[in-house]
Amino acid sequence: MNTLAIIALLSTIVLGFWILLIRPSIHDESSQEAYDTSDEQRVSALLRGIHHLLSDKPTLALQDMVEVARLRSESTEVYMALGEMFLSQGEIGRAVRIHQNILARPKVPQPLYIQAHFALANDFQTGGLLDRALRHYQKVLDVQSDHLDALIASLRIREMSHEWKEAESLLSHIERLQDQDHSLHRAYLWAEMAEESLQQGDYTQARQYAEQALQMSDDCIHAYLIMITLELDEKNISALSQYIDKMCDKKEDYLHLLVPMLQAEHPELLMQCWQRSHNHELALTWLETLAQEKEHIELEQNISIKPKHLRESLRLAALGKIADDCLIQYAQTWRTSMKRYHCEQCGIDVVEMYWQCPQCHTWGTSVLTEQYDIKE
Repeated sequence: MNTLAIIALLSTIVLGFWILLIRPSIHDESSQEAYDTSDEQRVSALLRGIHHLLSDKPTLALQDMVEVARLRSESTEVYMALGEMFLSQGEIGRAVRIHQNILARPKVPQPLYIQAHFALANDFQTGGLLDRALRHYQKVLDVQSDHLDALIASLRIREMSHEWKEAESLLSHIERLQDQDHSLHRAYLWAEMAEESLQQGDYTQARQYAEQALQMSDDCIHAYLIMITLELDEKNISALSQYIDKMCDKKEDYLHLLVPMLQAEHPELLMQCWQRSHNHELALTWLETLAQEKEHIELEQNISIKPKHLRESLRLAALGKIADDCLIQYAQTWRTSMKRYHCEQCGIDVVEMYWQCPQCHTWGTSVLTEQYDIKE
């Protein structure tokens, strides 16, 4: 059973005990006298649910909790918990109907209104209906503007939809509420705006956004690359060299990202980077890029690289530098799926470079994977 299912089921059990066993004890004697056969049926269904939960039978436990809700139809607590259970089991449609039915009741108290709209938004987000989810998160924020979970969820949807300006506005709000510095995150959002303008051919706007990103945080690698792209387009070699120098000084581990940008027209700048840093990732990426080109031989003569560990040895073997055909074939296969990058936040290893981690969604946490053993 997955963690979400366990949490949802345990929450329902706690609520069930509160509704069926504890809450009647705080009522008057007339409430106590109302404890009849129907109450016994509810307790029986609840106990069966507990048994099935402990027996790792979540489907049967869910059926029992549906029975509890049916017998206690006036209890919104049971229905809210039941909606969470349906969602955790992947029954999104049933979760949506439950939360919609709660909101359809007359005179819904404000706390329940917020809770139900948030749950409904979560249902739609889980089901991939992002526009609907966003509308319900906004209903929560219309009532409670500092609802942090709704703000964070809305931010995630805006980022998924590439609505960078709206995302930056939400992040600023979150930053004020949490009293924390999210400047690197905001810088990457500005860099995404710059990238979008660049793709649309609006170079002036792209420059403004990229400069804004670097003002937010000079650790934003994406913004550096955009500025280098702009200087290349304008053939401003002086400014281009300045940005490359900054990367050599501050972000040496990302110099290999310059290879596809510079190797065709400005290989001399790459050579300057190599001579200054002797960064192995830069050299290996450059060699791999030119593997099928005639310039490869000349580059090999100018770059003498001794592998530091097995990963580098295999990458050189993939270029045919080791006279063992089996090893070369294995190395070439391994190279195509090599997990080159690592998220410092959540630990996931991936093949491609992502500015935003695909698992934990944190920005600017991808670094080169430096391991001495092979796990790919």
